[in-house]
Amino acid sequence: MFRTRDVSINDVVNPVTALAVVELSPYAVLLAGEGPYVKIFDHGTGQLLAVERVFETQAIHGIITTKQTFRGDHLEISMRLIYIWGGRWLRKGRLYRRQRARSFLGAWAGVPIDGSFHVQIYMDTEIQLNDWILEVRFEPLLKDFAQDPWHQTSNAVLVTAHNDARALLSLQGGCMLGISITHGPRCILYTACIDWTEDGRILVAAGTAFGEVLVWSFADSALVSDNTFPAPSQLHYRFTGHEGSVFGIRISPRLQGSGFEDGKRWIASCSDDRTIRVWDVSNLEAHDDVPETDRKGTGIFIPTFEDEKKSGLSNKCIATVMGHMSRIWDVHFARFKDRLVILSIGEDSTAQTWQLVENISSQKSLQSGQTSSYQLIHWQTHAYHSGKNIWASAVFRKEDGTYSVCTGAADGRTVSYTIHQAHEICGEDISANEWTMADVATQFNETKTLSVLDITGPATITKETLCQRIFGELPGVWIIKRNIKSALATYPSGTFVGEARFEGRPQIDREHDEEYLYTEIGTYTSDQGLDFAATRQYVYRYQRESDTMSVWFVKADNHSTADYLFHELRPESESDSRNGQDLENASVVRASSYHLCNEDHYTPSYEFYLKDLHLCDWKLSYHVKGPQKDYIAEASYGRNTANNDHEPANSEMPIPATRQVKGSEVCDRMEYRIEEDSFKSYVLMSHSSFLTTTAQGRVLSGSLVSSVAEADVAPRNVASMGALKWDLVGHFDALTSSGFGTRAVGSNLVLISGNDGTVFTYNDLAQSIRPTARLSRKVAFLYAQRLQTQLADAANHIVLATCLGLPVAYVYRTGLNSTGSEYEFQSRPFVLAVPEPFVVTSACYIEGINVWLLGSRNGALAVYDASKLSTGTATKASSVLQDVHGQDAVTCIVLLPEQMERHVYTRHMLTSGRDGHYAVHILTTNRDTSRKFKITLRTVHRPMPPFGPNIEGASFDEQTHDLLLWGFRSKEFVVWNASKDIETMTIKCGGAHRNWCYYPRNDGSDGGTFVWTKASVCHVRSQRRASHRVFQAGGHGREIKAMDLSPVLQGTDGSKTQYIATGAEDTAIRIWSHHPQDSLETGFKCLQSLTKHTTGIQQLRWSTDGGLLFSAAGREEFFVWRIQPVPYLGIGVMCEATCPAVTEGGDLRIMDMALKEIDAAQGRTQPRTKREYFISIVYSDSSIRIFHYSSSPRRKTFTLSQSGVYNNIHCLTQIANLHPDIDTFLCTASSDGHLALWPLNTENNDKLEERSEQLRWSYRVPVHQSSIKSLSAIKTEIHNQFLIATGGDDGALGITLFEFGSFSDEPECARLLIPKAHAAAINSVVYVGKGVPRKSNNEEWYRHVFVSSGSDQRVKTWVVKVPKPHDRKVKGVYPFVMRDRYTSVADVAAMATATTEDGTEVFVAGVGMEHFKLEEQGQANLVLEGGSKGKDRGGGVGRESAAAKQAEDERALAPLHDIRSLFY
Repeated sequence: MFRTRDVSINDVVNPVTALAVVELSPYAVLLAGEGPYVKIFDHGTGQLLAVERVFETQAIHGIITTKQTFRGDHLEISMRLIYIWGGRWLRKGRLYRRQRARSFLGAWAGVPIDGSFHVQIYMDTEIQLNDWILEVRFEPLLKDFAQDPWHQTSNAVLVTAHNDARALLSLQGGCMLGISITHGPRCILYTACIDWTEDGRILVAAGTAFGEVLVWSFADSALVSDNTFPAPSQLHYRFTGHEGSVFGIRISPRLQGSGFEDGKRWIASCSDDRTIRVWDVSNLEAHDDVPETDRKGTGIFIPTFEDEKKSGLSNKCIATVMGHMSRIWDVHFARFKDRLVILSIGEDSTAQTWQLVENISSQKSLQSGQTSSYQLIHWQTHAYHSGKNIWASAVFRKEDGTYSVCTGAADGRTVSYTIHQAHEICGEDISANEWTMADVATQFNETKTLSVLDITGPATITKETLCQRIFGELPGVWIIKRNIKSALATYPSGTFVGEARFEGRPQIDREHDEEYLYTEIGTYTSDQGLDFAATRQYVYRYQRESDTMSVWFVKADNHSTADYLFHELRPESESDSRNGQDLENASVVRASSYHLCNEDHYTPSYEFYLKDLHLCDWKLSYHVKGPQKDYIAEASYGRNTANNDHEPANSEMPIPATRQVKGSEVCDRMEYRIEEDSFKSYVLMSHSSFLTTTAQGRVLSGSLVSSVAEADVAPRNVASMGALKWDLVGHFDALTSSGFGTRAVGSNLVLISGNDGTVFTYNDLAQSIRPTARLSRKVAFLYAQRLQTQLADAANHIVLATCLGLPVAYVYRTGLNSTGSEYEFQSRPFVLAVPEPFVVTSACYIEGINVWLLGSRNGALAVYDASKLSTGTATKASSVLQDVHGQDAVTCIVLLPEQMERHVYTRHMLTSGRDGHYAVHILTTNRDTSRKFKITLRTVHRPMPPFGPNIEGASFDEQTHDLLLWGFRSKEFVVWNASKDIETMTIKCGGAHRNWCYYPRNDGSDGGTFVWTKASVCHVRSQRRASHRVFQAGGHGREIKAMDLSPVLQGTDGSKTQYIATGAEDTAIRIWSHHPQDSLETGFKCLQSLTKHTTGIQQLRWSTDGGLLFSAAGREEFFVWRIQPVPYLGIGVMCEATCPAVTEGGDLRIMDMALKEIDAAQGRTQPRTKREYFISIVYSDSSIRIFHYSSSPRRKTFTLSQSGVYNNIHCLTQIANLHPDIDTFLCTASSDGHLALWPLNTENNDKLEERSEQLRWSYRVPVHQSSIKSLSAIKTEIHNQFLIATGGDDGALGITLFEFGSFSDEPECARLLIPKAHAAAINSVVYVGKGVPRKSNNEEWYRHVFVSSGSDQRVKTWVVKVPKPHDRKVKGVYPFVMRDRYTSVADVAAMATATTEDGTEVFVAGVGMEHFKLEEQGQANLVLEGGSKGKDRGGGVGRESAAAKQAEDERALAPLHDIRSLFY
């Protein structure tokens, strides 16, 4: 029979504790054990196919199926036997796949199937053993399986925690027996592995709690023989060396083929000591003399080399490696053609890949100090889980020889990735290429088919030097101040102040490559106060061959013509004078020279100051000594930003001439030079093609092709998806050393800038490149964007560029010419004035509202009204927003795809920065009737993804609208899907300090192409999909400690939603949406993950309108988060305030909090945007504090209002607000089991912040015998009456009733303690709702429903009956259990309830999450839907009549009559 699926299991997020991949040809499915449930996924697509509950309460620990597959003849059935076990329980079943026919009868009649299939699991026999099951294994070849798989007899063997071997016998009628047949050495095991040998023996490898590895065997004939117990067994090896318990062990297959000795068999073990050890067990001859080890006081035996030598085992540990950061749970073998790979999983939530190779470096053993035969070399770290503990793993060999590795962890996430014999995570959809420039030259020389646009000119150098960099930074205007101190009266001392200008001009002297005319004009003021107009001119020249800069005197009759040499200089970096060409490390660069003028000696000295490779300022001093001169002149040069504002008039310069040459001519020219070239910048035009510039000025295009044959020449490393084909596009002197490019947003227009200000455009259709415009200086930043509407001058793109040293940005419009073959720039650009200091690092043009946004290197954002742009004067920024990303660079500005509103234009935009954050802002612009431009920018979302801190780019997928982020984490390049909360690409590239480019595929596949340079090698990595597949997303990686539901919120489309906030020991806060579905998929969807806290979360509370979330944790961390909807991201979250610490060290833990929102309608005069709260917080030092929190758009403040201490001994654990008509009280619970009332004694609660006296409790009542761990308080229907349910560490449920009188200082109190309400601590009690009032014995009762849960994994529903009091006296309360149900969530710490149209929903959180439904049946009783039957303590209800229900309720009170005496 098939089990009926539990209606609640589609809403479970629990740790994954078992995995198995099963091939049901031609498909493969993944089986995942999650609590007592098994989920079946399509391994190829990740789709959830089926869910089955295997056990009532036991979590699944292992899954195994037969290797043989039974196939039916008619219904296309593929079936395997399956065993699923957990703890002492084991269950047998059948897993089968059936292809769907158009009808059942049609399938029998031969009607073709429709191609789809479904998978079902049939669980029948269940047995319970008297010991913990560690491993189960089917026989390799089951007898008569193909003929009659439904009645298979003896077919499996298992090993228990006490090293017993048992045979599993399936009998007729579906019964099953587990018969003990033999045992190994008596000890406690933590892990075991079973294998069949070639000679008909069953081999057992076991890891003990005391660090030993035991290898023993017995004959497989014992499975069916009638021998008495125990059957003969043989101990082969007792390996010692692990310094902790052995948690995982695996037996390798017999090794055959290259790289290994034939017939070798190895065992891999992992331990608490964080090591992986490999043991040689090839020789399975009997070892009767294996000694019992003498354990030390800890039980762990750590042998010396002499101990191992005496036992003959000194050479059996062939390899050892220190693996993970913490304990290692399991290991696997993966066998490739010429290598053996070991995979390990651990407590650090990573899976590691290791290669076992021969030890050629004489590596010593960690323990004995002897040389190991082999060594484990680390390949890759796979970190796809959060929190702690990967509990389950499975390795599946595919038909192409690669391995699929599946892992499941405590975070509930299940993923799979592929490994092959390359040293990468690599699958069918991934290609990896490595090319040197010599490889490119080889391909060129063999193909000889090039179409080139070339420039004549001198030879180029391969690396930009310091001298060349400084010389290129000199053009422009500098402010000069020169002080002259003369020792001779004939040469007066004084000060010169003026301007110096370096102007580039055509080369006149062929021995030099570049030259500037230097002119300075100013006023010289002598020490006596006399002013003189002064001017001076020189010629500065640069020679590449010698890499020197020279200064020349000008002729007296022609002040612009060089006359004779003044001096030469070659700058060298102060950081390393021995490496004068170390451009990247230069900060202060010095140079000196000498000149003899007749009898006067000139000694010039230069100091150049660089910041980020740009020349900021410099100094020049002359020491002149001679018979006629004796003075020192010291001059300082700084940029003249004022005059540089108006450079656009000269921004356009003539385009250098070009000529067409034949491909063979260029090939011959490059044949001796291209090998010396090097890759510089990259521009990806698509996921399969890119451009790269080189140090010698070449522009190359690379294209991914489907095979190596199409590429003509293979690179050094080619993976599966394709190879590269190279073409030479052009060669320009202007692109030597420093050319970089960019691709236009929304099109394939590519712009490349040269070192002299030339801007080149690449035509993708014609595959040609040509210079289009030239700026006055070298380009520092370049951005292009496609326009949605074509302008009147046919321009369809807009371009922004900045130059080095100029505080302006140029805006061009560009489009194709009349022939449609080339792009043309407008004749004169618009100009934006860049504020000081502001180095542009990102840009974006918002076409609909005509606004430019510029991001800077120091984290600022400048906003420009583009309607005011002109070609004459520079347009200033409308506003500059500081610290958008702290003091780090704004790397990207992206618009969210959305529509504009009318009149008030609003757009959502996203920025990313190198501060590790990305942010979503709402940009609002408005032009009033006077056309005055107003703009506001409000940040609504600012999370920190789990990589960085360098977030370099972002985009929204065009198909799914998922947000993709990419950047660098240490030495890795990472692509992160923020919408799915998964890492889609991870590449070890060496870090951010290199040339690179990334292009996302934008087709919903999470794939992309990454190109980078490392060690002068061009690397290309392309993925058609993510690096790993996520079967289920999961949630927290540690125990959930806090949960709260928001009020029902209404969206802009009229839909209603409710958010769930959870906080866990992993310090993260997750915000979920929940939508119950009829499908198998879970209804939980994580919208955002917040990671600001540094300690475990203690409590969460929503505001009454759902706009704010308050979170509390250890170390006195208390944050306020603002929540609001954001398109495509679900919600936006901003941490708007932090409560100050109350102690100097901030060492206290916040235990609980209570909120009271001050209603603005109570007479306060404040704008509606301002909200105020009283926040009552209890701390672990027995103190209580009340803060007044005020939140307005401009200011968020915390003010300490009142404080008090309970007793300095016991910790306050819970707090709640009670609001009777007479006053306001705080109700606290403590670790001494008491409830205490704290009167606030104020007539107007809104003036609470004005009180200064200390809080003191006025009434205290004992309820529990130990700490109170949960509290839920409600106000009943009776005036000033409060009902409080508490759960204690003593497992008891407390019911307390407070009724406040009009004039009494103390309330009337009745309390009831229900001992053993749970078998362990009650960690959570929540109020569900009110039942329908009933009458019994002519007395009216009010019914209130609570739900409690704790560490015993039981969820109990309680109905508390409160009678209507007579004469204003309290008579008591009457509770009873209505439902007792098991939950798969361990260590329940928090619950929450929500009332919907379908009934009441309960959410349970702890080590996982689960969702239940409560349905009201009959007249008033509430029951749990879809759960186990449980034990109804008098209050369980069915569907009988209302009269029967009432009678049953009365009988339910009988067991509680003996407890009523506790009321007083």
